[in-house]
Amino acid sequence: MIQVDHLAAGPDLSLEAVRIGAGGGPRVAILGGVHGDEIEGVLAAQRLIAVLGARPVGGTVTVLARANPPALAAGTRLGADSENLARVFPGDARGSLSSRIADTISRELIDECDLLIDLHSAGRRYRMPALCGLPAQGEIGGRPLLDLARVTTFPFLWSHPSIGPGRSVSHAEARGTPWLYFECGGSGSLLEPDIDRYVTSTLRLLTEIGVLGGEPVPPGDRQVVVTDGNGDTDAGIAFRSSGFFVSRVAAGDTVEPGRPLGAVYDQTGAEREIVRAVSAGVVMMLRHDYRVEVGDVAAIVAGTDDRAA
Repeated sequence: MIQVDHLAAGPDLSLEAVRIGAGGGPRVAILGGVHGDEIEGVLAAQRLIAVLGARPVGGTVTVLARANPPALAAGTRLGADSENLARVFPGDARGSLSSRIADTISRELIDECDLLIDLHSAGRRYRMPALCGLPAQGEIGGRPLLDLARVTTFPFLWSHPSIGPGRSVSHAEARGTPWLYFECGGSGSLLEPDIDRYVTSTLRLLTEIGVLGGEPVPPGDRQVVVTDGNGDTDAGIAFRSSGFFVSRVAAGDTVEPGRPLGAVYDQTGAEREIVRAVSAGVVMMLRHDYRVEVGDVAAIVAGTDDRAA
Protein backbone atom coordinates (compact mmCIF):
# COMPACT_ATOMS: atom_id res chain seq x y z
CA MET A 1 0.00 0.00 0.00
CA ILE A 2 1.27 3.49 -0.89
CA GLN A 3 -0.15 6.64 0.66
CA VAL A 4 0.94 10.20 0.02
CA ASP A 5 0.45 12.60 2.92
CA HIS A 6 0.90 16.35 2.84
CA LEU A 7 2.14 17.42 6.26
CA ALA A 8 1.40 21.03 7.12
CA ALA A 9 4.40 23.01 8.36
CA GLY A 10 2.34 26.17 8.73
CA PRO A 11 -0.05 28.00 6.42
CA ASP A 12 2.53 28.48 3.67
CA LEU A 13 4.25 25.09 3.38
CA SER A 14 3.48 21.38 3.33
CA LEU A 15 5.86 18.43 3.21
CA GLU A 16 5.12 15.44 0.97
CA ALA A 17 5.61 12.17 2.84
CA VAL A 18 5.14 8.83 1.11
CA ARG A 19 4.08 5.95 3.37
CA ILE A 20 4.66 2.44 2.05
CA GLY A 21 3.45 -0.79 3.66
CA ALA A 22 0.44 -2.20 5.43
CA GLY A 23 1.66 -1.72 9.00
CA GLY A 24 1.94 -4.41 11.62
CA GLY A 25 5.75 -4.32 11.74
CA PRO A 26 8.69 -1.98 12.20
CA ARG A 27 8.09 1.68 11.40
CA VAL A 28 11.00 3.31 9.57
CA ALA A 29 11.33 7.01 8.70
CA ILE A 30 13.72 8.08 5.93
CA LEU A 31 14.67 11.74 5.42
CA GLY A 32 16.37 13.35 2.42
CA GLY A 33 17.19 16.96 1.68
CA VAL A 34 17.48 18.39 5.19
CA HIS A 35 20.08 20.70 3.62
CA GLY A 36 19.31 22.23 0.25
CA ASP A 37 22.74 21.59 -1.27
CA GLU A 38 22.74 17.86 -0.40
CA ILE A 39 20.97 16.26 -3.33
CA GLU A 40 22.29 12.71 -2.98
CA GLY A 41 19.78 11.97 -0.22
CA VAL A 42 16.89 13.45 -2.20
CA LEU A 43 17.60 11.31 -5.27
CA ALA A 44 18.23 8.20 -3.19
CA ALA A 45 14.98 8.70 -1.26
CA GLN A 46 13.01 9.13 -4.49
CA ARG A 47 14.53 5.93 -5.88
CA LEU A 48 13.69 4.10 -2.67
CA ILE A 49 10.04 5.09 -3.06
CA ALA A 50 9.98 3.48 -6.51
CA VAL A 51 11.77 0.32 -5.37
CA LEU A 52 9.75 -0.17 -2.18
CA GLY A 53 6.48 0.56 -3.96
CA ALA A 54 7.06 -2.52 -6.10
CA ARG A 55 7.92 -4.88 -3.22
CA PRO A 56 6.02 -6.35 -0.25
CA VAL A 57 6.80 -4.21 2.78
CA GLY A 58 6.31 -5.55 6.29
CA GLY A 59 5.58 -2.66 8.60
CA THR A 60 5.65 0.91 7.34
CA VAL A 61 8.39 2.92 5.63
CA THR A 62 7.73 6.66 5.51
CA VAL A 63 9.94 8.56 3.07
CA LEU A 64 10.27 12.34 3.16
CA ALA A 65 12.52 12.92 0.16
CA ARG A 66 12.39 16.74 0.32
CA ALA A 67 12.57 17.60 3.98
CA ASN A 68 13.51 21.26 3.43
CA PRO A 69 11.76 22.53 0.25
CA PRO A 70 12.78 26.21 0.66
CA ALA A 71 16.49 25.35 0.98
CA LEU A 72 16.27 22.85 -1.89
CA ALA A 73 14.63 25.43 -4.13
CA ALA A 74 17.48 27.84 -3.40
CA GLY A 75 20.18 25.13 -3.57
CA THR A 76 21.61 26.32 -0.25
CA ARG A 77 22.54 24.65 3.01
CA LEU A 78 20.38 27.07 5.02
CA GLY A 79 16.69 27.77 4.61
CA ALA A 80 14.98 30.98 3.52
CA ASP A 81 15.15 32.18 7.13
CA SER A 82 18.96 31.64 7.15
CA GLU A 83 18.58 28.90 9.74
CA ASN A 84 20.14 25.46 9.64
CA LEU A 85 17.32 22.91 9.83
CA ALA A 86 19.75 20.40 11.33
CA ARG A 87 20.28 22.65 14.36
CA VAL A 88 16.69 23.44 15.37
CA PHE A 89 15.08 20.05 16.11
CA PRO A 90 12.64 19.27 17.69
CA GLY A 91 11.41 22.62 16.40
CA ASP A 92 8.54 24.90 17.31
CA ALA A 93 5.12 24.96 15.63
CA ARG A 94 4.93 28.73 16.22
CA GLY A 95 8.53 29.54 15.42
CA SER A 96 10.51 30.36 12.29
CA LEU A 97 9.98 28.48 9.03
CA SER A 98 12.85 26.06 9.78
CA SER A 99 11.53 25.51 13.31
CA ARG A 100 8.08 24.73 11.94
CA ILE A 101 9.54 22.24 9.46
CA ALA A 102 11.51 20.57 12.25
CA ASP A 103 8.41 20.44 14.46
CA THR A 104 6.37 18.79 11.71
CA ILE A 105 9.09 16.22 10.97
CA SER A 106 9.54 15.53 14.70
CA ARG A 107 5.85 15.00 15.43
CA GLU A 108 4.75 13.28 12.23
CA LEU A 109 7.76 11.08 11.48
CA ILE A 110 10.42 10.80 14.17
CA ASP A 111 8.06 10.49 17.14
CA GLU A 112 6.18 7.71 15.35
CA CYS A 113 9.08 5.58 14.07
CA ASP A 114 11.14 2.67 15.37
CA LEU A 115 14.19 3.59 13.25
CA LEU A 116 15.27 6.88 11.68
CA ILE A 117 17.56 7.00 8.64
CA ASP A 118 18.68 10.51 7.63
CA LEU A 119 20.35 10.82 4.21
CA HIS A 120 22.90 13.66 4.15
CA SER A 121 26.03 14.47 2.13
CA ALA A 122 28.90 16.95 2.30
CA GLY A 123 27.25 19.71 0.26
CA ARG A 124 29.08 22.25 -1.87
CA ARG A 125 31.85 23.38 0.46
CA TYR A 126 33.26 20.10 1.76
CA ARG A 127 34.21 16.55 0.88
CA MET A 128 33.49 13.53 3.07
CA PRO A 129 34.19 9.82 2.69
CA ALA A 130 31.17 7.57 2.29
CA LEU A 131 30.05 6.79 5.84
CA CYS A 132 27.24 5.61 8.05
CA GLY A 133 26.92 7.44 11.36
CA LEU A 134 25.34 5.92 14.47
CA PRO A 135 25.29 6.20 18.28
CA ALA A 136 28.04 4.18 19.93
CA GLN A 137 25.69 2.63 22.51
CA GLY A 138 22.64 2.41 20.23
CA GLU A 139 20.59 -0.75 19.91
CA ILE A 140 17.58 -1.92 17.93
CA GLY A 141 15.65 -4.88 19.27
CA GLY A 142 18.54 -5.65 21.63
CA ARG A 143 21.03 -5.72 18.76
CA PRO A 144 23.88 -3.19 18.67
CA LEU A 145 23.39 -0.65 15.91
CA LEU A 146 27.06 -1.04 15.01
CA ASP A 147 26.34 -4.68 14.23
CA LEU A 148 23.38 -3.65 12.07
CA ALA A 149 25.41 -0.96 10.28
CA ARG A 150 27.93 -3.57 9.17
CA VAL A 151 25.47 -4.83 6.55
CA THR A 152 25.73 -1.49 4.71
CA THR A 153 28.26 -0.95 1.95
CA PHE A 154 29.88 2.09 3.57
CA PRO A 155 33.66 1.86 4.03
CA PHE A 156 33.49 4.00 7.20
CA LEU A 157 31.19 3.58 10.21
CA TRP A 158 31.25 6.65 12.47
CA SER A 159 30.27 5.49 15.96
CA HIS A 160 29.55 8.63 18.00
CA PRO A 161 29.99 8.60 21.79
CA SER A 162 27.67 11.63 21.87
CA ILE A 163 25.69 13.71 19.42
CA GLY A 164 25.16 17.46 19.27
CA PRO A 165 21.75 19.05 19.85
CA GLY A 166 19.30 20.27 17.24
CA ARG A 167 19.64 17.47 14.70
CA SER A 168 16.97 15.04 13.57
CA VAL A 169 19.05 12.22 15.03
CA SER A 170 19.56 14.01 18.35
CA HIS A 171 15.77 14.33 18.68
CA ALA A 172 15.50 10.60 17.97
CA GLU A 173 18.24 9.97 20.52
CA ALA A 174 16.36 11.98 23.17
CA ARG A 175 13.30 9.81 22.58
CA GLY A 176 15.28 6.57 22.73
CA THR A 177 14.67 5.86 19.04
CA PRO A 178 17.47 4.11 17.09
CA TRP A 179 18.98 6.18 14.28
CA LEU A 180 21.51 6.09 11.48
CA TYR A 181 22.63 8.71 9.01
CA PHE A 182 24.60 8.60 5.76
CA GLU A 183 27.21 11.00 4.36
CA CYS A 184 29.29 11.03 1.20
CA GLY A 185 30.83 13.04 -1.58
CA GLY A 186 30.07 16.71 -1.66
CA SER A 187 32.09 19.37 -3.50
CA GLY A 188 29.04 20.31 -5.56
CA SER A 189 29.09 17.17 -7.72
CA LEU A 190 26.86 14.10 -7.83
CA LEU A 191 28.23 10.59 -8.37
CA GLU A 192 26.05 7.65 -9.35
CA PRO A 193 27.96 5.21 -7.10
CA ASP A 194 27.16 7.37 -4.06
CA ILE A 195 23.43 7.37 -4.78
CA ASP A 196 23.53 3.63 -5.50
CA ARG A 197 25.31 3.06 -2.18
CA TYR A 198 22.56 4.94 -0.31
CA VAL A 199 19.81 2.90 -1.96
CA THR A 200 21.58 -0.45 -1.60
CA SER A 201 22.54 0.17 2.03
CA THR A 202 19.02 1.24 2.98
CA LEU A 203 17.51 -1.84 1.35
CA ARG A 204 20.03 -4.01 3.19
CA LEU A 205 19.08 -2.40 6.50
CA LEU A 206 15.36 -2.85 5.82
CA THR A 207 15.93 -6.51 4.96
CA GLU A 208 17.99 -7.04 8.09
CA ILE A 209 15.28 -5.69 10.43
CA GLY A 210 12.50 -7.63 8.73
CA VAL A 211 10.78 -4.86 6.76
CA LEU A 212 11.70 -6.55 3.49
CA GLY A 213 11.74 -10.26 2.90
CA GLY A 214 14.87 -12.13 1.92
CA GLU A 215 17.86 -13.97 3.28
CA PRO A 216 20.02 -12.41 6.02
CA VAL A 217 22.37 -9.86 4.55
CA PRO A 218 26.09 -10.69 4.76
CA PRO A 219 28.35 -8.02 6.22
CA GLY A 220 29.97 -5.61 3.78
CA ASP A 221 33.66 -5.45 3.04
CA ARG A 222 36.02 -4.61 5.89
CA GLN A 223 34.95 -1.29 7.37
CA VAL A 224 36.86 1.29 9.37
CA VAL A 225 35.11 2.16 12.63
CA VAL A 226 35.66 5.78 13.62
CA THR A 227 35.06 6.37 17.32
CA ASP A 228 35.80 10.04 18.09
CA GLY A 229 33.68 13.13 17.62
CA ASN A 230 29.98 13.94 17.57
CA GLY A 231 29.73 14.54 13.83
CA ASP A 232 29.14 18.27 14.12
CA THR A 233 30.32 19.60 10.77
CA ASP A 234 30.25 23.16 12.11
CA ALA A 235 33.14 22.34 14.43
CA GLY A 236 36.64 21.11 13.66
CA ILE A 237 40.07 22.44 12.77
CA ALA A 238 39.49 26.10 11.90
CA PHE A 239 41.37 28.38 9.54
CA ARG A 240 43.40 31.14 11.19
CA SER A 241 43.90 32.98 7.89
CA SER A 242 41.80 34.08 4.94
CA GLY A 243 42.77 33.29 1.37
CA PHE A 244 42.90 30.30 -0.98
CA PHE A 245 43.03 26.80 0.51
CA VAL A 246 45.05 24.12 -1.28
CA SER A 247 44.51 20.67 0.23
CA ARG A 248 47.32 18.11 0.55
CA VAL A 249 45.19 15.14 1.64
CA ALA A 250 41.86 13.64 0.62
CA ALA A 251 38.73 12.87 2.60
CA GLY A 252 39.10 9.38 4.05
CA ASP A 253 42.90 9.56 4.38
CA THR A 254 44.51 8.42 7.61
CA VAL A 255 46.83 11.04 9.10
CA GLU A 256 49.21 11.42 12.03
CA PRO A 257 49.44 14.40 14.39
CA GLY A 258 51.15 17.36 12.76
CA ARG A 259 50.63 16.17 9.19
CA PRO A 260 49.86 19.07 6.82
CA LEU A 261 46.28 18.87 5.60
CA GLY A 262 46.76 21.83 3.29
CA ALA A 263 47.87 25.43 3.15
CA VAL A 264 46.28 28.85 2.77
CA TYR A 265 47.78 31.32 0.27
CA ASP A 266 47.06 34.98 -0.31
CA GLN A 267 46.47 36.59 -3.70
CA THR A 268 50.20 37.10 -4.25
CA GLY A 269 50.81 33.37 -3.81
CA ALA A 270 52.47 33.84 -0.42
CA GLU A 271 51.79 31.10 2.10
CA ARG A 272 49.70 32.41 5.00
CA GLU A 273 49.11 29.24 7.00
CA ILE A 274 49.74 25.50 7.03
CA VAL A 275 46.74 23.59 8.38
CA ARG A 276 47.86 20.54 10.35
CA ALA A 277 46.17 17.57 11.96
CA VAL A 278 46.15 17.96 15.73
CA SER A 279 45.57 14.26 16.37
CA ALA A 280 45.82 10.92 14.62
CA GLY A 281 42.79 9.65 12.75
CA VAL A 282 40.76 9.71 9.56
CA VAL A 283 39.97 12.88 7.64
CA MET A 284 36.18 12.72 7.94
CA MET A 285 35.55 16.12 6.39
CA LEU A 286 37.76 18.40 4.29
CA ARG A 287 37.20 21.86 2.91
CA HIS A 288 36.57 21.85 -0.85
CA ASP A 289 35.66 25.45 -1.61
CA TYR A 290 39.04 27.14 -2.00
CA ARG A 291 37.99 30.60 -0.80
CA VAL A 292 38.20 30.56 2.98
CA GLU A 293 37.80 33.01 5.84
CA VAL A 294 39.15 33.05 9.37
CA GLY A 295 37.06 30.69 11.50
CA ASP A 296 35.79 28.52 8.65
CA VAL A 297 36.15 24.78 9.28
CA ALA A 298 39.10 23.34 7.41
CA ALA A 299 38.75 19.68 8.37
CA ILE A 300 37.55 17.15 10.90
CA VAL A 301 39.97 14.41 11.90
CA ALA A 302 38.51 11.64 14.07
CA GLY A 303 40.23 8.70 15.71
CA THR A 304 39.56 5.03 15.08
CA ASP A 305 39.38 1.90 17.20
CA ASP A 306 41.09 -0.99 15.42
CA ARG A 307 39.50 -3.42 17.86
CA ALA A 308 36.05 -2.43 16.57
CA ALA A 309 36.94 -2.89 12.90
